[in-house]
Amino acid sequence: MSALGGLVWSWPMLGSVGAGLVLTALAAGAEIVAGAVLAGCGIAALGWGVFALRAGHPVAPRATIGISVALLVASAALAATGTSFDQGIPALPLLAADLLVAVVALGAAGEMRSRRRRRASGRAGDRVPDSLRGVHAIGLIVGATLVAALATPALAATGAGDLAVPHGELHAPAHEHR
Repeated sequence: MSALGGLVWSWPMLGSVGAGLVLTALAAGAEIVAGAVLAGCGIAALGWGVFALRAGHPVAPRATIGISVALLVASAALAATGTSFDQGIPALPLLAADLLVAVVALGAAGEMRSRRRRRASGRAGDRVPDSLRGVHAIGLIVGATLVAALATPALAATGAGDLAVPHGELHAPAHEHR
C-alpha cells in the first residue's frame, strides 16, 4: 500500500456515512414516496459505511459502484427536471450527498483495481506496513474533517435542519448570573 493509499483508505467509508446522514435528513423533509426512497438509500449508505469501516476496505465494490452510479443518475434526473424542488428536496444538500456518493464510487473502483493487482501479483492481502499506521490515522482524521465540512452545512440546509435550534443561537439559560 502506498502512502497516498494509506492516507485516503477510509474516505469512501466516511463519505458513505456522511451521504447516509444527508440522505436521511433529506428524507425527513421530502414528500412521502421520495422520502421513503431517500430514507432507504440513507440507511443503506450508513450501514455500508459502518460495515466497510469495520472490514477495513470497501466491501462489494462492484455492487457499490452500480448503486452509486444509479443514485447519481437519479439525483441528476431529479435536479434536471426540477422534480427535486416539487418533492421537497433542496438542491444543495442533494449535491453534497452526490459528492459524497461519488467519493464512495471512486473508493470502490480503487478497491477493484487493488484486488486485480493483488491477484495478478499473487499476493494474498494488502497488509498495512507499520510505517503507514500513522498515515492511516492522519487520513482518518482528515477524511472525517472533510466529510464534516461538507455534511454539516448540507444537514443545516435540509428540512430537518430548519427545524433544529436556530443556528448560531443557544438555548435560553436556566438562570441568569448577576
